[in-house]
Amino acid sequence: MQTTISTRIKTSEERMWEELQKASSLVRVASPILKFKLKTDDAFPEKWVLGTEYRFRLWFFGLIPLGSHHITIVKLDKEKRTLVSNEHGSLARTWNHLIQLESIDEDTIQYMDEVEIQAGLLTFPIWLFAHFFYRHRQRKWKKMLEDP
Repeated sequence: MQTTISTRIKTSEERMWEELQKASSLVRVASPILKFKLKTDDAFPEKWVLGTEYRFRLWFFGLIPLGSHHITIVKLDKEKRTLVSNEHGSLARTWNHLIQLESIDEDTIQYMDEVEIQAGLLTFPIWLFAHFFYRHRQRKWKKMLEDP
């Protein structure tokens, strides 16, 4: 199943692009619903590296373990302002994520999350969760980027 969720954010395309590349931004916008912790003792990367697979332990509200989640960045296109990750884990065998930015004017962007989910019998409930989760993420992006 696939879902697309988008919103307008009062920020520049350049500022949003810079934030998207920071791995720490994932932690900030996912919180408190999901907590990502690297499986290894390695430090959290400063920026996503194309082609690298990141292996996480995933927690629901930091309390309920959801197993593993792997993220591989397969596209970081600065010109097209597109980030694509192929993801999978204990709950979803496919969680592919496209983030696309489009400038509306110099102070406003259209931000879009598009997610493809395959999780067997859990596909529909996880798809419903994705709707809730990506709306949460977009609210967090707005708060993070629109507040002075």
